[in-house]
Amino acid sequence: MLSADLSLVGMAYYPWQTPGAFETEKNHTRLMLHRLSFAYQPSETLLFTLGKFSAKPGRFYLKSPADLLHTYYSGFKPGRIYDPVLQAIYAESFWGIQLSADALHYAWSVTVVPQLTQIRRRYESSGDWSALERSNASARYLLSYSDYRLPDHTLSVSLRAGESRTLAVADSFHPAPQWMFNAELAWHGNQQWRHFAEQRAAQVQNYLFPSALFQRGRQSGIELALSGQYTTQSFSHFGVEYYFQSEGYSRQQWRNQINFIRYLNQRTGFAPFDRAHDAYKYLMAAEIDNIANKGSLQGKHYLNSYATLITADSANLRAYSIVNLLDKSVMLGLHFNQPLAQENIDFYSGVYSTQGSSNSEFGLFGKMVGVYCGFKYYF
Repeated sequence: MLSADLSLVGMAYYPWQTPGAFETEKNHTRLMLHRLSFAYQPSETLLFTLGKFSAKPGRFYLKSPADLLHTYYSGFKPGRIYDPVLQAIYAESFWGIQLSADALHYAWSVTVVPQLTQIRRRYESSGDWSALERSNASARYLLSYSDYRLPDHTLSVSLRAGESRTLAVADSFHPAPQWMFNAELAWHGNQQWRHFAEQRAAQVQNYLFPSALFQRGRQSGIELALSGQYTTQSFSHFGVEYYFQSEGYSRQQWRNQINFIRYLNQRTGFAPFDRAHDAYKYLMAAEIDNIANKGSLQGKHYLNSYATLITADSANLRAYSIVNLLDKSVMLGLHFNQPLAQENIDFYSGVYSTQGSSNSEFGLFGKMVGVYCGFKYYF
């Protein structure tokens, strides 16, 4: 059996206020090829997929350590637009090849994502990059295996090579039909995102101007995620998640980054230096933005709680809160989704707000409120 999967996404962006001097996104529309893949099924269990497709999402809404094929957000702005499972709906899909098998007691897959380009403009948000830069700027090779033999447990292990070496293990435990507990642990041979380099910041303060302020180190690290979820008989559900990453900024590291931003905000009265400081602020904003655009967080400890209510006409209303446990900043959100099955359309809308001090992750760029709406059409 041979099948095809095609998905297109249209987006438009119009600012309410005049953008700043470094802003390149004035008025834009974009039509994106989100998925274009062909799948061949030589047997009942084997499936061969080729083309532009996405990896299966992890078990966690905030971040899943065992989800090892992250790509960058492909929208214009860091608008935090979420679908009903709190994942960014426009993360770029990748060009690749996958061979998978799904049997009664086990499943496995081999995925190859080749490197087709390099990221050349890290000083800009990923929304300004090409689709290949967001998806295929590094080579990744993933082997995954899941086992269903243990009662009430789904065990899995994943091994990634290429961009960085990673080993991830996961377990999903169902002690009762309405309860689910998840645990995932990942070990990374290299850092997963680019970090603020304090030695390069010191060069700027000594009137030496490096081309970048962020770099990716070779230090190993771990990620851990734990969650519990309860589902009612009407399929409404409530849950809480804890996430930890060893490579997240400590209090002092985050404070050093904030202090350097304050240094860049000072006016020297010498135009070339002031322009250089403005350029570095733009560069830092893009780097911090792109860390989030690839699904990563800045700190070490987070707590995510959510509640989803399902109505009789299959609409759902979800409220959620994400708390950085170190600096106490928080992002609150409310999302509504209404499917129209006969028309193959989903309408969605929502609002989010960030709260925290100017020294915190969610309050770094000020307290914000955002409103969004859109629709999905399935054909």
